[in-house]
Parts: sequence; structure tokens; C-alpha cells
Amino acid sequence: MKKILKLSLSLFFNQILSITSGFMCVLFVMFLMGEGMGANLLFLAFTFPFFVYIEYKAAYKYGFHDSDRRNNPKSKAYIFKGALSGLISIIPLIAIICIYFYCILNGLEALSYFASLYTRIFSMYYAWPLYGVFPNHTTALYLSAVIPPIVIPALGYIAGYKNFMISDIIFKTLKIKPRV
Repeated sequence: MKKILKLSLSLFFNQILSITSGFMCVLFVMFLMGEGMGANLLFLAFTFPFFVYIEYKAAYKYGFHDSDRRNNPKSKAYIFKGALSGLISIIPLIAIICIYFYCILNGLEALSYFASLYTRIFSMYYAWPLYGVFPNHTTALYLSAVIPPIVIPALGYIAGYKNFMISDIIFKTLKIKPRV
């Protein structure tokens, strides 16, 4: 449990790093392309792969160094450790989304606006640019913003536990010999 909490904390700080990189990309993309749909897609193309990389890499490292990998190789507990860590790391985002839904259901428009703004900020790597692409689907975007921080660490943890790299599969498929 201690390692899951350490991974959760690492994933949470990686999300803060993604938010910071998103803030830096906002100005670049707005100066480059304005505020249109193309700008939002470019913003998503910059921030989301960075988020995927740092979350996947952190979970991969923890999965690779899991003690059950050597001590108890037949255990299947590794399957949900990454997902659980991802779920724990997005508890603040889930709380803000719940506040948003509470405000929408009770007609508190001013508070729902602030909850919506904070939800977009806390998932800047995903919800902010997609909100510009699909402005009428706010509820679906906020619910889908919970999926990447859970799925990506789960995949990274499983890959680390099983010790396989996606780049090896790509090199093998394309028949490229990596330099050593």
C-alpha cells in the first residue's frame, strides 16, 4: 500500500507538471494560431502526449521495481495497482467535478462557472483544449477527463511489471535495429 501511495503522489505531481506545461503552451498556441479549433487541436497535440509520457514512465518505473515481480511471480495483483494509483492521484479533480455537477443540478450558475473553470485548469492537458473543440459537451468532457489519468498509469504499471517496452514492439514491427 505504501508503494501505491508513493506512486499516487508521483502521478499527482506529474499532473501538476502537465498543468504547468499547459499554461506555457496556452500563450504559444494563442500567439501562433489564435483561439480557433485548430489552435485547440494544436494545444492538445502538445500537451496530451507530454502528459501520457510522464504518467506512463512513472508508472512503468514503479511496476518494474515492484517486489512481487520477483518474490511472487504468479500474483495478479499488479493488474490494478496502476489504476488504483491513478484514481488516488485524481481525487482533487473528482471532487471539483462533483462540485460542478452539484452546482449544475441545484442551479448555482456562478459557482458552477468557477467549478467549470477549475476543472478545466486541473485537467488542462485534456479538458481545456477539447472544451474549445466541443464547447457544447461540457459534461461529457469532464467525465472523460477522469479516464486518461487512470488508464495510462494502469498500462504503464502493467508494462513495467511485465518488462516490455512499446518502443521494442514498434522497432520489431518496422524492422528497425536500434542503436546500442
